[in-house]
Amino acid sequence: MTTRLDHSRIRREVKKYYQYVMFSHRWEYGEPLFRKVQNISIYGLESSPPNIKLQKFCKLIRSLGFQWVWSDTCCIDKKDNVVLQESLVAMFTWYRGSSLTIVYLRGVRSHSQQPGALRKSIWNTRAWTYQEYVAAQTVQFYTEDWEPYLGLAMFNHKESPAIVTEMEQASGVSAQELAVLRPGLERVREKLFLASMRQTTLVEDTAYSLLGIFNVAIPVIYGEGDRAVGRLLEHILTGSGDVTILAW
Repeated sequence: MTTRLDHSRIRREVKKYYQYVMFSHRWEYGEPLFRKVQNISIYGLESSPPNIKLQKFCKLIRSLGFQWVWSDTCCIDKKDNVVLQESLVAMFTWYRGSSLTIVYLRGVRSHSQQPGALRKSIWNTRAWTYQEYVAAQTVQFYTEDWEPYLGLAMFNHKESPAIVTEMEQASGVSAQELAVLRPGLERVREKLFLASMRQTTLVEDTAYSLLGIFNVAIPVIYGEGDRAVGRLLEHILTGSGDVTILAW
């Protein structure tokens, strides 16, 4: 007797099981790094604001029915230059492929939040979170006490008119324009304009945070300073032929 396998169902179940959720947040001092959590449960970490943030993120995701999560603080071995290089280039694709991205708004409390808190939040000033929001197709915003921002009950907060308005005000770009941004060398000036309003702790990250958005790969060399931006612009200019980017 031969048993027929339902390959379509198997693919659906496997895909469902391996759905993953990404974390978008502003880094803080003392974040748990890869080698710190490599061989222990995150719930065994000492009590600190960054550790509690990671633990509550994971608990939230389990409550939503997902099995897999990714946080840049502890899911990239930054001591391994090859892994770091590959991760920075692939970051946009990873966020785009996620089933959900959770945005954590440090400094925004649920009991005092009003429309406009997202627009003015520190999360909305950081370079890395720019590509994370653009790439992610489904997003939920949470306050620092882990309540949905503005009490939103919908699964995808990107569909909320209130969120759309705040993100348009923060970026100066319409939601429609943000939605159609894709990795690559198209709409170069628009992408650079959006990036120019964001901040980084390390000057090199001004360039490295854009590798996925432009779908380019340049060597990651922390310590080179502004030369990282020059190398990125040179690469973009060579690939796109758009000399107007020099006025950025």
